[in-house]
Amino acid sequence: MDAGARIEALEAENERLRNRVEQLEAAEGLSFIAPPEWALTGREMRLFGVLMARDLATKNAIMTALYGDRIDEPPEIKIVDVFICKLRAKLKRFEVAIETVWGLGYRLSAESKAAVRARLAEGAA
Repeated sequence: MDAGARIEALEAENERLRNRVEQLEAAEGLSFIAPPEWALTGREMRLFGVLMARDLATKNAIMTALYGDRIDEPPEIKIVDVFICKLRAKLKRFEVAIETVWGLGYRLSAESKAAVRARLAEGAA
């Protein structure tokens, strides 16, 4: 195989891998885009996307979503509670409640998820 064909094959493989990463991030909720009026930061959107994608989001899963790119220097796990507190405050006026599952993590009720999906569908229409 000549150099040009190898480069072409590597570029095709890279593109396939990029697409797969995008699919996995979407499945995990990491590519969630909140309505602009919610005024969420990028990390808050990632956190909310994880809550939307899972029945229960553990603190470890949230930490991975928020700081998976900082393996060498992750913040303390208590930061998850801080993010949840700030997110709850921002979402309260939109009647979206994040529930605490003591000892396990956090979740959105089925009703909250349905309300969010309806709001997102309205914005898309």
